[in-house]
Amino acid sequence: MAFKKEQIVFDRNFPFLMYETNARQVMIHSHDCLELNLILDGSGYYIIENQTYSINPEDVFVINNAEHHMAVHDGSLTMLVFVFAPELIGESPGEAKLLDPFFERSPYFSNTVERDYEDYHEITAHLRQISREYRDRKEGWQMVIRSHLLLVLAYLNRYYTVRKVLTADGQNNRGYARLRGVVEYIHNNFDRDISLGELAEQAAMGKSYFSAYFSKVMKMRVFDYVEQVRVNHAAALLKTTDKSILEVALQSGFHSSSYFNRIFKRIMTVTPNAYRKSKDRAIM
Repeated sequence: MAFKKEQIVFDRNFPFLMYETNARQVMIHSHDCLELNLILDGSGYYIIENQTYSINPEDVFVINNAEHHMAVHDGSLTMLVFVFAPELIGESPGEAKLLDPFFERSPYFSNTVERDYEDYHEITAHLRQISREYRDRKEGWQMVIRSHLLLVLAYLNRYYTVRKVLTADGQNNRGYARLRGVVEYIHNNFDRDISLGELAEQAAMGKSYFSAYFSKVMKMRVFDYVEQVRVNHAAALLKTTDKSILEVALQSGFHSSSYFNRIFKRIMTVTPNAYRKSKDRAIM
């Protein structure tokens, strides 16, 4: 499963798109726009960078323009996908701050919103209204969509601010930006041997400094991240193909099934075979 950079083309006068999909994604991807998801039906798992979330109806996901992500499911999942360019939101200080949940994140940020948030139903209601406006295209639909989107972003900003998972100066986002090329390189090459030297070269850093910098920004060691990417890929293959355990291991960057089994169980808490047989177990 290779990494893919999607190119999304917007109408220059209204940089917003929405679609309903139940398509099975086969590649971890990213794009230059911002994304919100509302799950309509079904279940599965969402791989977003080095985190994996269970997917259930009415879930809301917040994904920025740097995050690699992929929804893994058996074809029963249906979701609304809203993508938009940052410039759709005004440049005034008040409106620009509404984009903080996409850009100004602390290490404790979660891409999904907890259901116990008192305004959760407001977020889902406005997203559904955006969906109706986008489909009906009545007079003034763009203005109505933008108004509802601003409300969604305001509620999200309040949610993440109250939980103190936004940074004040964007330091974490800038740190990730410096590692973005490295992360893309890992997602493109996880199925082969990767050395510390080549990763440090991608970041234009010395090996020791790069190791420390990666751990500081990503909150995990670089090769722990590589193993997580490999295991996420293997988990997707186990759920969506009939490939043997050895084939899955080799295609995920592991040289032997025994080593694969050990790393997979350490990260997932179950063996690859047990994970394949389970239907509802979320990726850890």
